[in-house]
Amino acid sequence: MSVDGRAGPADARPAGAGGRAPFRPRLYAPGPVAVPPAVLEALARPVVHHRTDAFRATFQRVRAALAEVLEVPGDDVMLLTGSGTTAFEAALIAAVPREGRVLALRGGKFGDRWATMARTLGYRVSEHDVAWGRAFDVDGLRERLAGGGPLDAVTLVHSETSTGVLHDVAALAEVVRDHAPDALVLVDAVTSLAAAELRPWAWGLDAVVAGSQKGVMLPPGLGFAWLSERAWARGRAQARDGGAGGRAAAYTLDLHRERPRQRQGDSGTTPATSLVVAAEVALDLLLAEGLARRRAALDRRNRALLAAGAALGAEAFAERVSPAVAAMTTPEGLAAPAVVRALADRGVRIAGGQDHLAARLIRPSLLGHGDDYDAVVLAAALEDAWRDLGRAVAPGAAVAAAMAVLGS
Repeated sequence: MSVDGRAGPADARPAGAGGRAPFRPRLYAPGPVAVPPAVLEALARPVVHHRTDAFRATFQRVRAALAEVLEVPGDDVMLLTGSGTTAFEAALIAAVPREGRVLALRGGKFGDRWATMARTLGYRVSEHDVAWGRAFDVDGLRERLAGGGPLDAVTLVHSETSTGVLHDVAALAEVVRDHAPDALVLVDAVTSLAAAELRPWAWGLDAVVAGSQKGVMLPPGLGFAWLSERAWARGRAQARDGGAGGRAAAYTLDLHRERPRQRQGDSGTTPATSLVVAAEVALDLLLAEGLARRRAALDRRNRALLAAGAALGAEAFAERVSPAVAAMTTPEGLAAPAVVRALADRGVRIAGGQDHLAARLIRPSLLGHGDDYDAVVLAAALEDAWRDLGRAVAPGAAVAAAMAVLGS
């Protein structure tokens, strides 16, 4: 209890099943994620002023490190105060003409979000859909493009957090380039950045957006946006067009206005200075570990979680699995929200299903700071949650399944 009688942070911890001592909180959701201690230390430093040479230098180093993580070294990566959604809106406005024609690929909640956003902003939107949990088929997209008219942009989600699917952006972008060469390819990499292979140059992408609270291992509050030179040029041409083909209006989200300022280490509005300072630490940790090694570790841990779930009767939901989230359907008769609550009672926070999948999908993730033993801890917690909900579970069944993957 705090000195004024109100509940403090310690009082908010779960009391523990069976009257045991409180559990330590563990964050195993696909965002926000657990943050490394060194990043927490950076966040606790005294606040710096954004119009100083020291902060400008930090800002520039962070942008350069983001370009390395995005594997576009030397390119401009725009740093925005906001979320991945903020970055997507900014990229859309920067590159696609007002009232432009946008094809949105929808296979989950976030693919649907980009369609809704584009329509709200006045774009002419059409959709190409797959069932949640399925991956987009290149032949289906090829057929869709062959039967449609000209397009200004196609929106794709790389790792669809709501379903656990990793869509084959490289193959899909190739189809777009072949059959709609004038269309810009705009990619949501919010959950895939630093978790799955992502090569904007090699894959011919035109915009990639992400946020801080996922694979970069920061708290929420920063959005990242990269545009190809083709997309930047398209936006500049639109600015000269005063008609329907001109650029959509924006102020704080005007990346063309921001670009020259950010090249000098400045921004048009006050940035989240403490998050920028912490971002330098987080990005340095990622680059020191190595992106390939990091991606392999996340994939291994995610497969361990899926194996643990399978040992308990849960089934992988995604046709093509993202390393960022282990989406699983619970066994018949076991409600997913009850599993989420049972884990929360033991201090473990995962994500449940969204929209029509709320009743049967759980989405644990080891995307944040951690190691292989976190997969074992989460497997043990899943066993306990099953037992708390009246399911018979052989002791160590899920743990053994996870460890078999980790040791292979």
